[in-house]
Amino acid sequence: MDDRELRKEVRARRRKLHGAQLAIVLGVLMAGIGFAIGMQRTGDAATGWGVLAGVGVGLIVGGAIMCWVLRPGETGWSAETQPTRRDRLQAQRARQLWIFPFVTIAFLAQSTMATQHILAGEGNLGHYVSAALPVIYAWLVASITLGWDHQSRSNRRFMEDELTVVLRARAIGAAFVVLMAGATAVFGLGLWRPEIGIAAVPFVLAGAGATAGIRFAWLDREFGKDG
Repeated sequence: MDDRELRKEVRARRRKLHGAQLAIVLGVLMAGIGFAIGMQRTGDAATGWGVLAGVGVGLIVGGAIMCWVLRPGETGWSAETQPTRRDRLQAQRARQLWIFPFVTIAFLAQSTMATQHILAGEGNLGHYVSAALPVIYAWLVASITLGWDHQSRSNRRFMEDELTVVLRARAIGAAFVVLMAGATAVFGLGLWRPEIGIAAVPFVLAGAGATAGIRFAWLDREFGKDG
């Protein structure tokens, strides 16, 4: 890594560190407000504030991990060669594409319950947030698979190669089949029972996103064995 690349990487790590610290501060505020108000509420009102607190805790944990990775005293990254960095970044992408789809699926139960409250006219902010979480994570997985996330765009020369293009095409093709089949099923459900059709939409989006991510990660592992 030459001096120019080193300075650029130092600035990028500093920006990411500041972003992680801001996430921790925001998470502390959200968790504190959620717990403080939620403990004084019961029923659905407490659920909404509990979701806020849960999101805050997630920001704290994620921010703390990023702060540790980007800590100022860490210098091992500066001696990293280009092939080593490419392998590390691509392995990190594969891990994300294994983990996030299962997180998406885990949120579906919570989303289903929240959607039922919304359709019954009893929805609050917490229910809308809960209903949207699997959809947000589905988009996150799809963005990583397509190379639209910040890490992929800022490290394109390390994370884009001919193999990535082939794996992406196969993963997106499989996800498209799942999306078309799921949307067709949702259309039929919507004609029969509109409320069931609406409740099924997050499952279709989560399934398509998970298919893209897991298919990419699986193929990456299989091609890695061949290599």
